[in-house]
Amino acid sequence: MKQRREKKMPAPRRRRRLSSSAGFTLIEVLVAISIFAFGMLGLAAGAISITRANKTAQFHSMATSLAQEKLEQLKATSVAFVSTCTGNSCETAPTYLGVTFLRNWTIDLNQPQSGLKQITVSVSWTDYTSHTIYVISAMPT
Repeated sequence: MKQRREKKMPAPRRRRRLSSSAGFTLIEVLVAISIFAFGMLGLAAGAISITRANKTAQFHSMATSLAQEKLEQLKATSVAFVSTCTGNSCETAPTYLGVTFLRNWTIDLNQPQSGLKQITVSVSWTDYTSHTIYVISAMPT
């Protein structure tokens, strides 16, 4: 059996090879941390967007419910007593989670056809921007 003899490297070359492949350099670590930080910032921005969208949807659902409630209340009232309300003096504005919802309604005679009253209820609120929804129905005169 023939044994192969491995050449021994001189001490300075051997040390150089070991020290260059022994671990990460400071620059590699800083680059990795920077990439990780940018990824985390992206996730944080996405979480904020999702939270804002959920809040807006929640307020939109609440406003729709308030508009539907007022519409049903107006339709249950005798036709002679149903009148238009624009402004803030008709009722106390409901609040939900610190947001005030302003409800207004208009009554249009002979709309959408003769013999009907069209009732349009609008609900406005402001969270980070202004929003308004409309619910429209008709009742006989």
